[in-house]
Amino acid sequence: MARPKRTMAAAAKAVEVKEEVKEVVREATKAPAAKAEAKAADQAQVKTAAKADAIGNVKAAPKAEIEKTVVVEFGGKQIKAKDVLAQAEKAYAESHPETEIKTVELYISPEQNAAYYVVNGEASDDFKIEL
Repeated sequence: MARPKRTMAAAAKAVEVKEEVKEVVREATKAPAAKAEAKAADQAQVKTAAKADAIGNVKAAPKAEIEKTVVVEFGGKQIKAKDVLAQAEKAYAESHPETEIKTVELYISPEQNAAYYVVNGEASDDFKIEL
């Protein structure tokens, strides 16, 4: 049997087809590896996120509240600042029932045996508490 003659165009087409087949084979072998790498990366991200969440939850846990007390000592007396502040708020609320208290500043003056307060930026000689 005689072998058919090849033309240059047919030979070029055969080379192109072989190159395309090689490229398809390369892509096919890369795809599972790329998918495996992507899956491993996703799993690493999930683990990292879980660790970060666990760390975040530990940091977000409420800390024990610190008990704070300010005591002013003078003339043999001990006066707690929070008690004087409560008296100032009560006195202002009684004299100004229609006004909402937003801010309170307290000034304790041991020399005068008194405490003065400023409510909502408003001061008066009447805003005085005897200690």
